[in-house]
Amino acid sequence: MTYETPRLFFRPLEEKDAESLFKNVYRDENVNRYLRFDTHKNAEETKKVIKEFLENNQEIYVLIEKETKEIIGTIEIADKSLLNQTCAIGYLIGSKWWSLGYGTEALKQTISFLFQNFDYQLIETVVRNDNKGSAKICEKSQMKLDGILRNRRIDKIDGHRDDIRVYSITKQEWRNLS
Repeated sequence: MTYETPRLFFRPLEEKDAESLFKNVYRDENVNRYLRFDTHKNAEETKKVIKEFLENNQEIYVLIEKETKEIIGTIEIADKSLLNQTCAIGYLIGSKWWSLGYGTEALKQTISFLFQNFDYQLIETVVRNDNKGSAKICEKSQMKLDGILRNRRIDKIDGHRDDIRVYSITKQEWRNLS
């Protein structure tokens, strides 16, 4: 499945995306500061990770900037529960594209895509407490802060424990935005 916005095209992740994702996202220290894994050292490392994602049937889409045809990030649909009709969204965008509205555009469109095409009743996103930019993306996407979970992550750089923020939006809240 594919979907799009005026500036972005979304398509499923493929092995051939390794070089672009390494160049624009996975070697980016600013992006990886907030992630659990380390900055990639080369495109082969990125290719290996992509293979694992694909083997595990992870639902990850690449974000392609229409104007340049460049891959600028990824967005993942995870923690899908048919029983509870919920899922989670995670996203990565290269820092070169930060503060240009791409994160909000991608999250809003993915929320709409999921509510329009699947029977989800709630979509959530988990953000590190110190990742103010990502928190802002959630808020601009009309997600509500459900709460702050204390000491949930260990910072990979200095080892301190860090809180996470959980944001969500219900299908009814999303409908009311229209």
